[in-house]
Amino acid sequence: MSTATRNTLSLRLVKILGSTYDDNTTREALEILSTLYIPPSSRSKDATTTKRKSRQARVEETVDGALSDESGDEVAPAVNPVPSVVSALDEEQALIEGAAKARKNLKKDMENKLSQTSKMFLAAFAEVNQNLDTLQEQVAIMQVQCDTAQAHLQATNTACRHLLERADVLRQQRQTTTAKQAAIVSFLSRFTLTEEEEEIISSADFKVGPKLFAVIDRCEKIKSDCFTLSTIEDGETRVGADIKQLIDQKLETGYEKIFLWTKEEFRQLARDIHAEPSPALRESVRRLRERPALFSEALGALSLIRQNSLLASFLAALTKGGPGGYPRPIELHAHEPTRYVGDMLAWIHQATAGEREFLDGIFEVSSDGRMVGSVRVFNQEEISEEEGYIRELLDSNLEKLSPPLKTRVQQTIKSQEGSVTSYKIANLLQFYQTTMKRTIGEEALISQTLKEITETSLNVFFDTVRAHGRSLLRFLHPLEADLAPPMALRESCMILREIMQVYDSSLIEDETPQQRQEGFRDVLDSMVKPMLDMCTTMSNLMKKPAAKGPDMSAWDRAVFMINCLVYIESVLQPFEFTENKRKELETLMDDNVQIIVEAHVDALLEESGIGTLVATLDDTGREMPLSRVPNCASQDVSTALHTFDTFLSNLDVSSSPHLSLLTLPRLGTLIHRTALERVARAYGRLCVAIRDPKNKYEFAGTLLGGRRPFGQMSTLYQVLGLDQVDEQDAE
Repeated sequence: MSTATRNTLSLRLVKILGSTYDDNTTREALEILSTLYIPPSSRSKDATTTKRKSRQARVEETVDGALSDESGDEVAPAVNPVPSVVSALDEEQALIEGAAKARKNLKKDMENKLSQTSKMFLAAFAEVNQNLDTLQEQVAIMQVQCDTAQAHLQATNTACRHLLERADVLRQQRQTTTAKQAAIVSFLSRFTLTEEEEEIISSADFKVGPKLFAVIDRCEKIKSDCFTLSTIEDGETRVGADIKQLIDQKLETGYEKIFLWTKEEFRQLARDIHAEPSPALRESVRRLRERPALFSEALGALSLIRQNSLLASFLAALTKGGPGGYPRPIELHAHEPTRYVGDMLAWIHQATAGEREFLDGIFEVSSDGRMVGSVRVFNQEEISEEEGYIRELLDSNLEKLSPPLKTRVQQTIKSQEGSVTSYKIANLLQFYQTTMKRTIGEEALISQTLKEITETSLNVFFDTVRAHGRSLLRFLHPLEADLAPPMALRESCMILREIMQVYDSSLIEDETPQQRQEGFRDVLDSMVKPMLDMCTTMSNLMKKPAAKGPDMSAWDRAVFMINCLVYIESVLQPFEFTENKRKELETLMDDNVQIIVEAHVDALLEESGIGTLVATLDDTGREMPLSRVPNCASQDVSTALHTFDTFLSNLDVSSSPHLSLLTLPRLGTLIHRTALERVARAYGRLCVAIRDPKNKYEFAGTLLGGRRPFGQMSTLYQVLGLDQVDEQDAE
């Protein structure tokens, strides 16, 4: 075993057999080596390792097939296998010979191969060396040429240096000049007007319109930029001052042009009081507000023009009427005072509304959300500048309408004699005064004029009412037998009803009931008081007539007064604003009703027979027992109770003939039942007194129980048809 280990051949075989030959370097070396010893027959074939392996695989398949034939196994039929085997063996033999040759001549072949390769390298490098020599010569020539060019370039640079420096300076100056030119162009475009803009603002050929307004806006912008420029430069510069002065001149020219055009437009609008202002006119008015002097002068011209226009239109409406004669002239209705005054006031009100709308259009005041006809709020703290101008102009424009209106209305008022017509005119004036006050304010001249003529009209009306009241007291007529309200009272009430209807038709919805009552209180007092004075005077003048005439006593006076008060209250009843006066009349009526009730109670007590007993019983100065008083003895009481029984049998509990003269049957029934109730209470007190032992009546129960109502209050209330009261039976 040790010998085998030391054997060189064995070690060589072990080393060879132990090598894998899988590394790329070894495989590449073997492939190169194999190309030197491939037999000629095999050189025509592919020399790759893959084909050799394929060839070896075919040889192995052939050998395996031959071995299979020797063993007697069935094999697949082959077509002439002998030539393939022979060819394979030949190739194998050639390989073996090549391997032997390689082992023998490997070193020599390798040296020859290396020699041939070295010669090839030398030949190639010789050619390269020759080419490099040629290249070196060309480079040297080029170097010479470059040195010559460099020398020429340096000479040229030296010669052109001054020119280049000058060109650089000029280029920088050009850039600076270009920048300055751009700045100047930008400055001029920002701070000066173009030729077209100059012509628009200066030439009369260009009308006032959006172009002129745009130029003025441009001037204002330039002026603002001048201020900004002075702020940046820490003070106003000469250029800024010059530009500002020039722009101010242009602005003055532009505003003067707008002012003249606006005045001319105002004159054109004077031809038609219903004309609408154009958008250019509205913008002109808005811009003129920047020049207070021009603006005030323009408004003054507008006011004067509108005053004359409205006055001419008003006089034309009075005397000529509308276009084509319709509507007809207002003065044609001068014989109808109410219509005449109403038409004039309606025209004034319509003109005021149209003028307000016209001024709203000029000052571009939008709607404030106020309903048509509703109250305007005149709060001086919250009023806008436009609203102030509108109110001032509206008051001024209507100024010339006051004199002709005042003159005609006063003439109409003073010519009236009837109180109804006077009140209709006064109420109409008062209504329009309130309306105008809510529309244009209380301080407006037209409102003051309406207030003045309204006061004059009311004074004329109250003078007429006072004259009528004096006539009522001057001509007193005898009362009628039925004590009915006199004819003078009924006529006065008819006048009052007509006046109240006029007032009720003119009430404004937003007035409170208290305001409505206050508005008519003076009229109501001035008319009702003379009526009451007349009725009181007539009742006090009643005298006791002859034997055949009625007995004019306090009863009759009270009945007469109640009839008059009932009639007056019936006239006032339909109108809510007379509530306070109706309460006063009811108080007076209650006083007179109380007089009748007292008289009726006395009459019923006398008629019932117990009047003397009740009078004696109510005498607080009596000291002796009631039975000892004259006319109050038991016999007298029995006689009185008998009479009372007869009285109850013949009594009409629903009415009394003595109350038939009352014009209000319901009131008569109430008085009669009140009197019966008091009679029943008097009977109850009498029964209590008879039963009282202090009065010393013998057999009091027998005395009372012999006649109706037998001393029982419940029975008496049933007989009288009265409701039961909280009193005990007189037992």
